[in-house]
Amino acid sequence: MRKTVKKLTAVGLTVTSVLGLVACGSSKGTTSQGTSENKEVTKPDTFTVMCDGTVVTETNGAEAFYKQLNEATGLDIKWTRPDHASYYDAVANAFNSDDTMPDVVLLSSDYYALYASNGFLWNMTDAWEHSETKNSGRLISTADNVLSALMVNGEDGTKAMYGLSLYRGNGCCTYVKKAWLDKAGIDASKVKDVQMDFNTYYGYLKQMAQTMGHYVISSPGFIHPEAPNTNYLPEFYQKAQYTFYKDTSGKYVDGFAQQEMKEALQRLQTAVNDGVIDRESVNNSTANARDKFYSTDPSTETGVFTYWAGTWANTLKTNLSNKGLDDELIAIKPIKELGAYTERIAPCWCITSAAKNPEGIFKYFIDKMLDGGDVQMLWTHGAKGTHWDDKAETVTVQKKEDQPKTYTEGQFHYLPGIEKPDQWQTKNHIDPILSIANFTNGYVGESLIPEVARENGEFFAENSQVAVPLPMTSELSNNIGDINTARTYVIAQVALGYMTVDEGMDYYNKTVGSLSNAVLKSLNK
Repeated sequence: MRKTVKKLTAVGLTVTSVLGLVACGSSKGTTSQGTSENKEVTKPDTFTVMCDGTVVTETNGAEAFYKQLNEATGLDIKWTRPDHASYYDAVANAFNSDDTMPDVVLLSSDYYALYASNGFLWNMTDAWEHSETKNSGRLISTADNVLSALMVNGEDGTKAMYGLSLYRGNGCCTYVKKAWLDKAGIDASKVKDVQMDFNTYYGYLKQMAQTMGHYVISSPGFIHPEAPNTNYLPEFYQKAQYTFYKDTSGKYVDGFAQQEMKEALQRLQTAVNDGVIDRESVNNSTANARDKFYSTDPSTETGVFTYWAGTWANTLKTNLSNKGLDDELIAIKPIKELGAYTERIAPCWCITSAAKNPEGIFKYFIDKMLDGGDVQMLWTHGAKGTHWDDKAETVTVQKKEDQPKTYTEGQFHYLPGIEKPDQWQTKNHIDPILSIANFTNGYVGESLIPEVARENGEFFAENSQVAVPLPMTSELSNNIGDINTARTYVIAQVALGYMTVDEGMDYYNKTVGSLSNAVLKSLNK
């Protein structure tokens, strides 16, 4: 039986503030097991789904996607589509009451663990074990890595699966412009397919900085607010952990208070002082950092950028070419001290405690997303005739320099964008390079995946490991906002030279040391 949800107050909702709000207004929804093998499951009546802009947007043909999904599944779905930028504010507001809570919600890893531990989400472990997708034989070899990361502590403290990720989380790798290596007199063979140590890597960065006369790296912040937090400057953080983690002894420790973080902070400060890292990184958005990588102004252009793997490898290359810059990029192997890049835990589809027929929603909606056929195609590329087609036709986007493209009957191709008619449509929710399940009869869009994206996606998969989820406790929920504020402040102050490493750690311990200890006590119970 579902329990009553206590109201949450939504004021200034951020990643960290929502954590505290959930703890204060803890919802005690059902976390009962999913459907058993012998239980009859009925198709659900109307149910509600809340998702962000990673699903084709209303302004780019979502209605056509909804219509074809309804035709393929027979489901009557009521969609709630908050603005992408304020999505989690809207989620928190919706979870204030049984009356507004959606039946299905798409959650990032931070919120997934939070809402699961507070009883908002339905335990789908058993439903997944007996699902068609799980037993189809179509799961990719690394699917277990994705799925094991979804095992988190529920309200009763036991590990279970409260959501399903349809694709690998992906992550960031470091790209170096070959043109910059050439200008600095660095042989590219010493960088490509070589696992460097930090001193060697940093020596090359300094050499490029001296040659170009300014910084080499401009990152999106010195730390990222969402997990995996250190992914935009991995070579400088190395083994340092921004948040709490379980050490080799099996006990949780505060990663920020460890020696590894002190050493990382010193590396950041040195790199800023040496002019290797842009001081303005502290204020950079991801768009700012990308713009500097594409810049045609020699005084602001950067030569090294740690950013998303796979599809983005091709996007970076394309944008450099469009700006008239040399587009040859080398994705370097993770340095020895880092060991592996970090793959984030992918966003996942969850069924909430408000759902009246969670078993039916799982079987007829979530499990069908990876059916290996028409429904998976909808989630991968959107609606046929709106986002893509396979009929014989000639199409073009609204750019003078683009030539019409002619396709034969049965040939998969993208169509011009609705929202941006000067661009081609791309994927819908599932990136075909990252999907955890293959199509039954092969992927029809195989020929359209750029070789650069495919090769880089494979490179990242071979050189990464999936992040470890952090269990949620009420102490962590209550205090993580203040703790992370202090962490981010210290990183910025030390990196910019306003504090020494020791001064930064003293500030951290004096400001939130007692809160950190309370969290550790709860995690190590």
